Amino acid sequence: MVWLDGKPTLVKTIAWPADDPDLKWKGWNRENWSVLDSQILFWRALLSEKPKTVIYMADIASARDTQVDTILLKRVAELDYAAHCLVIVPDVGFVTAEWRSNSGVYFRAHSETGEFLRERHCPAHASYGNLYVLGTTVSLCVTSTDPIPPNWKNVFAPYIHFLRLDYRAGYTHDLPQNLAAETILTWNADSGDLRMSVATSQDPSGLREVWYYPNDARTLSFKVPDFPCVATTRVLVYRRDERAERPIIFVLDFDQTLLAALLSKQPSERADWNAQLVDACAQVKVVTRRFNIDVEDQIWDAEYPWPQQAPPEWEAHLDTILKDDDDDDDEDMDDSDSDDEALPSGLEYDEAPEEHRKPVPFGYVQTTLRLEGVADAERLAITQHAVIEIPELGKNGRVFYFD
Repeated sequence: MVWLDGKPTLVKTIAWPADDPDLKWKGWNRENWSVLDSQILFWRALLSEKPKTVIYMADIASARDTQVDTILLKRVAELDYAAHCLVIVPDVGFVTAEWRSNSGVYFRAHSETGEFLRERHCPAHASYGNLYVLGTTVSLCVTSTDPIPPNWKNVFAPYIHFLRLDYRAGYTHDLPQNLAAETILTWNADSGDLRMSVATSQDPSGLREVWYYPNDARTLSFKVPDFPCVATTRVLVYRRDERAERPIIFVLDFDQTLLAALLSKQPSERADWNAQLVDACAQVKVVTRRFNIDVEDQIWDAEYPWPQQAPPEWEAHLDTILKDDDDDDDEDMDDSDSDDEALPSGLEYDEAPEEHRKPVPFGYVQTTLRLEGVADAERLAITQHAVIEIPELGKNGRVFYFD
């Protein structure tokens, strides 16, 4: 229940190592972050005369129960090549992908201390995007050296070369624009096995139809950060309040057991909980009402979809709650420096009509997070136990623990 009040139980600073010359280096480089539930990793590939990749890691889980207020990103490894992408892989350490124009992709697995474990080479004409992790496997999109599958012969994305691992904005002008990322490479960093599968340019079967079945899927008017935003049943989202010039940050919990427990509360229990939330300056919204939001943020009722006719009392209810939502948007935040003073508080049940409540509809629990001082929600990530404010070079970050 700690996540429900939206307030972290503990906050610690994430700090950079002092006087590290590779962090101060101003030459051409590639850099990014990788986040796992208990670890964060920053890597920087220096494209100097002698290319190298430096890796910094911090264990945010073990730091939770120490007396130290600052978690230091420690330099754990230096590789003698410039990686194009790098991710933490559980039970392995980390995996890199290096692209070589004349030969293809090289996957390499390293322990957490940088010790080389194994590698695998795969010929390819081009590679794209980032590494994606599932268990001990990593996946990457490529243009393979095999003949193009029939369903890909006329499918070319004219701007896909901007996603190539060897693309450098402002410097790369001669990359072919008639390639397709038709193959997915999947490498098991533990066993060393490599698997190739043909990608598809088609939407998954039924994707477009889910619009009409909001008990199975929802379209919601939130944005997600640039970093990992899903952990267990929780999704980290935000809205931007342009007047207050700061974000409103939420966690949407899709745990249906939790949802059912909150829906089972009697009116007196709901009133008591509402009073507790108001006293704690916390806000929770329990949502089972089915609706869809289009690209222009227009809300379409899905409890009585066309050609059904909604009962007059339901239409009146919608008019009331949608007007209240508009009023809340106008008053969501003020110019107060304190989130406790600026954000609304209390309990709201946004439920389906009585005749649609059994069985319990698919829904979610929305909690407003109180993350003091966060100005850039795009630099947030969520783990099972915390929200992380990812540091910028030369600027510390923070870990907001919720257990």
